[in-house]
Amino acid sequence: MREFGGQALRDITTEQVERWLEGMDFEAVSKRTINKHRQIVCSVLEYAARRPQRYGITANVARASAKRREASPGALDFYEPEEVAALARAAHEGRHRDPRRPAVSEAEARERRLADEQDAALFTVAAFTGLRLGEVLALRWRHVSFERGTLTVAASWSAGHLTAPKSRHVRTVPLATPAAAELARLAERGRFVADDDIVFCSALGGPLDPSALRRRYRRAQEAAGLRRLRFHDLRHSFGSLVVREVDTATLKAWMGHAKLTTTERYLHAKPRHSDVARLDRAFTGSMGELDEQPSPSSRERHPTPRRRVTLGYELGAELPNRVLRRGSRGPRHPMTPAA
Repeated sequence: MREFGGQALRDITTEQVERWLEGMDFEAVSKRTINKHRQIVCSVLEYAARRPQRYGITANVARASAKRREASPGALDFYEPEEVAALARAAHEGRHRDPRRPAVSEAEARERRLADEQDAALFTVAAFTGLRLGEVLALRWRHVSFERGTLTVAASWSAGHLTAPKSRHVRTVPLATPAAAELARLAERGRFVADDDIVFCSALGGPLDPSALRRRYRRAQEAAGLRRLRFHDLRHSFGSLVVREVDTATLKAWMGHAKLTTTERYLHAKPRHSDVARLDRAFTGSMGELDEQPSPSSRERHPTPRRRVTLGYELGAELPNRVLRRGSRGPRHPMTPAA
């Protein structure tokens, strides 16, 4: 927020906030990012306006600035299970390392193998538990229960500090077999496996560097021949895969979403293969099978046989005479509601 650095809150104007936002319109940032910056300023001024005696302002001037129109979110891209396996395999085999920088000793080679195995496990756990990156990095062995088959998400690593999860609530996530198997292998590494030890740790037992981890993730993607997705998209992979089997309320609890509308973004991945058949049964079942009657020359005295129509399949099928003769407004689809 260099724009407002060293400036008294009472001197900030709506016009200044607008100029600042307009300047970002021409930078390589998304509308969503601009709105986040605007929200930060709004929150600061709102806090101050509620304490006029202390900060000397009574109104939040940033609230009158224009919020940017964000693009509607499209369908989420995610990895299928076999793609997650390919990603983990590339890391496990060390193919995400620079071949021009080989290990110079057996001890270093061993440390690299342990780190590669840990990267593979981390990618698998992230994709099959839906934990955010900060939540994965804050995971400790006391949060892992092989007996119950669960992970407890109790903290998150953010900007070098241990904080509460984004939802502010502790949650429990089922431990799927692929993730459990990777964690079980890590538990046999012989060090840093006490209850308070970090599961995914550095060679000294401390937390991993998120930026370095993301770089290794990118190189593992390239080594596996996968399309480039963000690390956070491993979480989207979990949501998109699991929504195929569970209801959104359950998925919401597992992912730690504050609102159900956030979870509903994953519904695009829910299979709909039976929908056509279900609609067909509903429509044709409501019309029923009708007995055929004789068809003499006079329609008024003897109606023609009525036939069952399968909607969407027999487009050229003859409609029931009852429908063709309805009213004076011409033929209508049998399912069109009356005016």
